Amino acid sequence: MNAPPDDPPVNQAHDVDVTVLLFATLKDLAGTGCLRLAIPGGAPVRSVWERLPQPIPSLPQPDAVRFSLNDAWVTPDTPIAQGDRVGVILPVSGG
Repeated sequence: MNAPPDDPPVNQAHDVDVTVLLFATLKDLAGTGCLRLAIPGGAPVRSVWERLPQPIPSLPQPDAVRFSLNDAWVTPDTPIAQGDRVGVILPVSGG
């Protein structure tokens, strides 16, 4: 009788598909307001930044960048899961 295969380690991250929504300057730079990206499951939402198309990742990430996850504001350390919608919003100024 064959033994069942070993389960993968609990901390092994598999890529999950997420929808990334870009706004304002980021949308203009990317040429689109919506992207589909593969991100390691459980990675913090801030990891989306490095996977955005050029020239966006070359911009220094401002401390004030805001992230949303499934239409709710979250901290940059919030983990990502399969099918999540991540919004990336740069600070805006105006008068």
